[in-house]
Amino acid sequence: MNLVNQKYVILFLIGSLNFVLIFTFTLFNKMWYAYLWLLALSSVLNASASILNIGFRMIYPEKETYRLMPRNYLYVIPCYNETESELRTSLHSLIEQRFVNKDKRSIVIICDGKVKGFGSTRTTDVVLKNLLNICQEGFQTDYITWNGENSICKYSCDYTYNGEIIPVILLIKENNYGKRDSLVLIRRICHLYNRKGDDATSEENAFMQEMVSELKTIYGSKIDYIIGIDADTIFDYNCTYELIQGIEKDDKIQGCVGYVDIFPEMNFWSPFVLYQYAEYMFAQCLRRQAQSNITQKVSCLSGCNQILRITEETCGENILNVFNYCPKPEDHILTHIRSYASEDRNHVCNMLSLYPYVKTTQTLKAISYTTVPTSISVFLSQRRRWNLGANSNDILLVYLPGINIFERILAAVNVLTFTLTPFIALATVYFIISIITQPTLLMLYLSIILFFPVLHSFLTPLFIKPVGFKDALYYYLAYLFFFSFSGAVGLTTFSYAMLKMDIIKWGKTRLIANVGYETERKDNKELTIDMNTEFQYDDIFV
Repeated sequence: MNLVNQKYVILFLIGSLNFVLIFTFTLFNKMWYAYLWLLALSSVLNASASILNIGFRMIYPEKETYRLMPRNYLYVIPCYNETESELRTSLHSLIEQRFVNKDKRSIVIICDGKVKGFGSTRTTDVVLKNLLNICQEGFQTDYITWNGENSICKYSCDYTYNGEIIPVILLIKENNYGKRDSLVLIRRICHLYNRKGDDATSEENAFMQEMVSELKTIYGSKIDYIIGIDADTIFDYNCTYELIQGIEKDDKIQGCVGYVDIFPEMNFWSPFVLYQYAEYMFAQCLRRQAQSNITQKVSCLSGCNQILRITEETCGENILNVFNYCPKPEDHILTHIRSYASEDRNHVCNMLSLYPYVKTTQTLKAISYTTVPTSISVFLSQRRRWNLGANSNDILLVYLPGINIFERILAAVNVLTFTLTPFIALATVYFIISIITQPTLLMLYLSIILFFPVLHSFLTPLFIKPVGFKDALYYYLAYLFFFSFSGAVGLTTFSYAMLKMDIIKWGKTRLIANVGYETERKDNKELTIDMNTEFQYDDIFV
């Protein structure tokens, strides 16, 4: 069954389930309490996360710590069609990072194909070479992708900014194979370097040997961490320092994610920015923070602000082979969705299953800044990927072996809540109207649970993620806006995601100018990933 037919089957099943629930709820509305468990699932989890977060803060108040030991770490910037301004700003933010004396650091920029960003006059690879003042010939060779070979060219230079000099390795791929391919490539190289060093033998291809030799020149000894950032993201001055602090709290922590904020130069009075500012803080400071504090199994390490240990658990062949699986035409639609949406979440979900002892955490002190969509079409396109990617990977957490029971429950509730979005939206509106027009003592008691997440949200700027007075006032305004429109936005993005779930592409967030690269496939006979066409992607938050 092709992807289009699979989509229609899923739409029929989910539509039928919602129709039956809405019909029976409307018919037997006086027995609304029979449906309460469905309506309360998400609220109960949010309330529990609120209580746990506040309690954890009271029992274990955060203490200021300082890193003294130097570390070796490597920044990875996957890029595709970003502008010169975006690339320069991101690069400079890394060079200006706070570091400890004798830290050894370098930057690897991976240019995914040769395309022009929308409105750009030069392809991204040319922009990068000009930015880095690279004139010499590069090292040209081939490497193995998830379905064949791709040509790649390596350049090396020392980049200087504000008196700081940092080694930069630029990798330009001849063809676009997606962000996942870039992540797998550099993780495999770093793991090989740590395992073999000078002993990388002829069993490895020429490109791997060249990269190991380059890393040996820069570091001399093993690399401790890979730090991920997107090319349209900038790091706060303390971001790297706090990421390292976060991952070094426990030797079992294999990955840590920071806090993703909105770029300060955006129009903060735009309704898009208002909504997403509150949503970002709500999502990162509630359930994700509870995962970090309680289970230490954060299921999404956002690629625009993450740190990984270079170990067998994060970069070994077992996890990379699973993570880098290329969907076959006969695979079901969820496998195809996981191949392009929420790569970072997919990596963590599989790692938590393969290695149940692994811990992943979050630190709110490591702040990065990114732009958000400010048009309806791009916003919907981004949320299509986020919704489909998050839920298809949550399904993995429900059935994969080795997953913590609490994470299974959380994932199951997430999937069920998303599936029943139309019913929950209608029933919630009815419940609110009933409280106002025909209040009963039972309703008032049951609605108390709704106030815990609201209380947590109001405490967030004060205790969970302290901010300044003006920022707190802005957050409260943004949260009121978010609280008022989240139901309608959720229903809209749910509908869009379900109707477009068979479109296996990145969408409108990263437009390119190359003629023919942005064409839609019109023959709905078989919509599978064609690895020889140009991909599009942007930062994945959820």
